[in-house]
Amino acid sequence: MNYSNNDNLLIQSYFTTALLVELKNANFLDSDYYKNRQFQDKFVQDNLPKVGIDNQGTLLMVLYTLLVVPRQLLETNFPIEFDSLNGEVEKLATSTTSSYKKDAQTVDHVRHLRNAVAHARVNFKQDGTVTFRDEDRSGSVWEATFPLTNIGDLLTALQAIFMKYIETVKGGFRA
Repeated sequence: MNYSNNDNLLIQSYFTTALLVELKNANFLDSDYYKNRQFQDKFVQDNLPKVGIDNQGTLLMVLYTLLVVPRQLLETNFPIEFDSLNGEVEKLATSTTSSYKKDAQTVDHVRHLRNAVAHARVNFKQDGTVTFRDEDRSGSVWEATFPLTNIGDLLTALQAIFMKYIETVKGGFRA
């Protein structure tokens, strides 16, 4: 089966995300293979074990893969599931605020979260939280702060929608 360019991009992005999770779960950074490997950049080899595979940069990459890249496609194909993410954001965030006029009735947290990730407006704090910020030229601002301990639940909710899409197209994948 031939896949569209979008399908290939989404599936291959997911492969990379899934690989990172599997490497983390297998304690790859503690493996003899990792320790004995000759890296081109020794700085990476020496310091990656200190920050781990599931670090702040990885979180941004995974959110970009699961939220930014496929948003339009997922929103079109799975609108109910995608809309349910707004409730997840409200449940998992310790605070959310918005001064956007169009958010007066119902806040589209997922759209704002996507924009914050797309523009790298993410602030990791020493207290174990992460704040996402979306802002526009008029000065409107949306912010949501999550305990890092809740981010896994947000990723799981995003992954469930992503996987539902992957299941619809994966039959005969060829890169």
